[in-house]
Amino acid sequence: MAAPEYPPQAHTEPATQFHDPWLISRGPRLSGLSGAIADAIERSISGRKRQDATQRRRQLVSNVMANLAGLVLAPGSAPNAVLAVATEKKKPSRYGREDFPQRLLSDALSAMEDVGAIHRHPYVFKQRLTTIEPTAEFCAKLTTDGVQLSDIGRDAGAETIWLTARSGFRPRHGLPMPKLLMPYQDTDESRRYRAQVESINAHLNRAAITFDGERHAPIALRRVFTLRSPQDPVSFDLGGRLFGGFWMNLPSRERHKLAIGGEPVADLDYAAMFARLAYLKAGQVPPNIDPYAIPGLEEHRDGAKMALLSLLSRSTDLKQLAPELRAALPEGWNAKRLREAAAVYHPRIAHLFGTDVGIELMFAESQLLVRVMLELAAEDIAGLPMHDGVMVPNSQAGRVAHVMEQAAVRTFGVTIPVKEKAIWRL
Repeated sequence: MAAPEYPPQAHTEPATQFHDPWLISRGPRLSGLSGAIADAIERSISGRKRQDATQRRRQLVSNVMANLAGLVLAPGSAPNAVLAVATEKKKPSRYGREDFPQRLLSDALSAMEDVGAIHRHPYVFKQRLTTIEPTAEFCAKLTTDGVQLSDIGRDAGAETIWLTARSGFRPRHGLPMPKLLMPYQDTDESRRYRAQVESINAHLNRAAITFDGERHAPIALRRVFTLRSPQDPVSFDLGGRLFGGFWMNLPSRERHKLAIGGEPVADLDYAAMFARLAYLKAGQVPPNIDPYAIPGLEEHRDGAKMALLSLLSRSTDLKQLAPELRAALPEGWNAKRLREAAAVYHPRIAHLFGTDVGIELMFAESQLLVRVMLELAAEDIAGLPMHDGVMVPNSQAGRVAHVMEQAAVRTFGVTIPVKEKAIWRL
């Protein structure tokens, strides 16, 4: 097997989006702006220019401008967000784009900076990729030219089945190192999963999905599987959640702006999915209790939920609370107290704490959600997946809840209740 490489997430920070080589400037407004920038670049190049090189530079500008437009215009975008770009001159992996003019990318970015379209921030070895951000002038042009998310296009061919591997922890802080993106040879399983994701993407892109009345850029969900170690044999039975939907990062107070077919969305999810899956993993029927009502944490449900997830997703005993978890718990709670309280409340799954079973539960969860998405597509109902739930047209909420509950019975042999979450509205 070839050496692993870092994935798009590898050197990025929270306000960073990774460059997507499959995006293009499609609509007339964005195409016109990209063309103007490409013309300025060509004028800045002295001497004789090869026509094929000019065409590849225009392809790069179209692509980078589409990425930047998405960075600026996407719902929930951070005002200081940057675009991370891998500029190494190497052959693309299965996650890259074979016809992308990678060798010209670094020079093209330099030219875009020279003409005032972007600012660049340099690559830092094993810490950060080259990052770029749009200039204030470029952002102003997006506004004055009326560029919209629907002006962003996408070419076909991007890989939808990703395989990552854990790469250990940072020695100083104990935080996970970035996952590695692993090469693999296709199997019947990976081909089947790819066909499923492509079918889901095709269905969603046929639907009239809008945010604040505006159509979004093409949807390109992917399933991300994980190996516990880069040395593990290739398999597709850990992780597997769907990623890449613009709605997944929306603040909850923005979800009321989503619409499908002109209808507001209903937000449905499986009740206490992760805890119920843990009981099923242990060969137990999930008890008829609130799994997050751990004594002492009744008024800290988010903390209890975070705690159970942490206990099931780590490979060692919980000995120290992460800052985020500590902040979600009552004053005076420590790791020992939390661990013991959870074990007393959940004695039948306490043996799973510290066994890294969470990544297996995520796979079970993802299998169910993909099944739900495919069954909804068969009924011509568009749904926006959210790991343990789905947002659907309000008028279809009852039907979708039934589909979700029946899918759980067919998958696990038990009913997992579905609840509708309230959506904040003005």
